[in-house]
Amino acid sequence: MADPPSTAPKKKKKSKAQPAATVRAPGGDAGLLTAWRTWALAGLVLVGGVVAWKLVGSSYKGDVETICNGEKASGFTIAKDMSKVTQYVRSHLATPEGNELFSTLSDAKLVDRAKRLDTEAANLKIGSCPMVAAYQQVAAEGDYRSDVQRLCSTVTFPKLAEQDDDTRLARIEEWLDKSAKSPRTKELADPLRQGTPADRAKLLRDTGVKIDVFSCDLAKVIEGPVVQRSKGFAQVRPYAEPQINGVLAVDVLAKGLVDVTPAMNECYRKALDGKPDLEGKLAVKLKIDTTGKVTGALPADANILDKDVTTCILSALRTMKLPANDGPMVTALVPLQLTLSASPGGAPAPGSSASGAPSASSAPSAKPGAPGKPAPSARPAPSSNP
Repeated sequence: MADPPSTAPKKKKKSKAQPAATVRAPGGDAGLLTAWRTWALAGLVLVGGVVAWKLVGSSYKGDVETICNGEKASGFTIAKDMSKVTQYVRSHLATPEGNELFSTLSDAKLVDRAKRLDTEAANLKIGSCPMVAAYQQVAAEGDYRSDVQRLCSTVTFPKLAEQDDDTRLARIEEWLDKSAKSPRTKELADPLRQGTPADRAKLLRDTGVKIDVFSCDLAKVIEGPVVQRSKGFAQVRPYAEPQINGVLAVDVLAKGLVDVTPAMNECYRKALDGKPDLEGKLAVKLKIDTTGKVTGALPADANILDKDVTTCILSALRTMKLPANDGPMVTALVPLQLTLSASPGGAPAPGSSASGAPSASSAPSAKPGAPGKPAPSARPAPSSNP
């Protein structure tokens, strides 16, 4: 009778073993979740440490070093890709002070950038700052380009075409000595002195082409003959009837042109100092508001006779005062001729007698419809000049 009780407890142990195995399964998921939490916490600690390290490691000196090494680090040069170097440096600055310095540098002239950055690097005891030399080189290139552009312009040497070769050379040498900013420009004096006029012209053209200055008017002058200045009078005048769109009589516009003629003639006279043989035609489009004010004056074609004289004449035309009109807006195409006359009044402009638009240097004709005077024709008389 003692054996049965001894086997019963063994069966109970086996039956309890199954629930115990099933209870541990959820415990495994909890362990996995705990592991993930541990890794996430470790990641946050790592990221936080990196951020903290960068914040602690950020300094104004580090930013100045970033600027100093901007070309090498970015792989670009400020001479060819300044915007890319600027973008790289700006994206790698870490302090407000560094950003402020770089903004100040960007707003300054290149030569001033070099001085300011060199001073900052010296104050912070930064041993090498390549960007200083880069700024200085680009600034020097700018001075050289500006010098060559001025040297090639006949405006720099008024009336040079009227002088002999020795005088031309002496004036060029004087300018190189006193006015040139770049040492490289001053170095041109010796080869210019040694060559013939043709050699000098070639040297100037070749020098300009190397720095993308493709037009050198001075070269044409120094290799050309001495030009005898005409003794004629500089005159700007209409050579045909203006084309008017709006409520404005031709003779009224002609009177306005006469009023501003002295100013236009002065523009032309000054231009002749640099280009004694300057003559030609200039068509101008005017815009006139209801008060009679000229609100716009622009060349009507792309073939500008001469940039400086054109700008000056347009400025003179904008000062013209005309009577009020019914509007809304009057436009006029005024064909002007720049010519040298034997007398201050000069011959009448082609077509002016028939058009009612007098020579800009003479008095206006009578108003159309006046007693004893014929009304102006709607078309200009044929011009003998092209």
